[in-house]
Amino acid sequence: MRLVNAFRFVLRTQRPAVAPSPQHIFQPLVTSSTAQLMEIDFNLHKTNSSYFADLDIARAHLVCTLFSRAIERVRGGTGAYVFAPSPTPSAGGKNTGQQEKKKEKPPLFGLALGAVSCSFRRELRPYQDYEMWTRLLAWDEKWLYIATHFVRAGAGAGTATGFSSLYPEQQGSGSCTEGTTAATTTNKSSRPEPEKQHIFATALSKCVFKSGRKTVAPEQMLRMSGLLPAVEGQEEGEEGQKGPAKPVVDMTLEEIEEQRLKGLETAQMLSGQYQQCLEAEFDNSGSEVLGRHTDGAGVVGVVNTLLQLARLRRSQVL
Repeated sequence: MRLVNAFRFVLRTQRPAVAPSPQHIFQPLVTSSTAQLMEIDFNLHKTNSSYFADLDIARAHLVCTLFSRAIERVRGGTGAYVFAPSPTPSAGGKNTGQQEKKKEKPPLFGLALGAVSCSFRRELRPYQDYEMWTRLLAWDEKWLYIATHFVRAGAGAGTATGFSSLYPEQQGSGSCTEGTTAATTTNKSSRPEPEKQHIFATALSKCVFKSGRKTVAPEQMLRMSGLLPAVEGQEEGEEGQKGPAKPVVDMTLEEIEEQRLKGLETAQMLSGQYQQCLEAEFDNSGSEVLGRHTDGAGVVGVVNTLLQLARLRRSQVL
């Protein structure tokens, strides 16, 4: 249900009152949550592994909110932009109706996770409220980089104006009222330095848009969503865009590019070069290992663990 709650923002009836524009491209989306009892480990704080499940939810909220128009088009909605599979000829021209249906059906579209990194600073206690501030950090020809900060609930209240740029009705609320809210400007000069005592964890995700087996470039998705300024000769608006005409306060292409390149410097920790160096550390050339254990998962694992504890079995492998 948490994912359904995020996916609903793709629907036209669930989109924010103001259509996303270039001024919103680097603004964070705030998703509120609580450290549930089932997520608490033996140290009586939120288990580290549960942060990665939260990241899936936070990314879904951001992508479904910012890229809703592009997702609609790629999936075959208004002004469909699809990668239709090529038709396969049949013997004697049979089953042409089925081939036509197959041809018209758009491929499965989604956002695939390529890599994720999370650093932990402070613990979250049982049932403690917190917020996930998620924003687009940068992108290149293939990958989209998304940053998420786990912070104390209400830490952002009063840091700027408490204004939600996509949800004017949330003005002055300061924090989330329905689980998701857009934050204010990301202009570095007008933003105070974050207080580290409010931050529980920081994460970076590396994602790619996939339409079937084909990659959809992030810049393409950004343009279809109206998040990049229109190039010369292109209309500013887009059919089906929701919300009133936007004032001329959007970021320029130069400002967006400057911010993108700055974000890419941070995103290098998840680059393929660093991944290859880490993969090269795997050595199965026949050198000695410490031993072999089972992880104790499943019925067989439970039985094996009990036998080991009762000293009825000496081998560590079933």
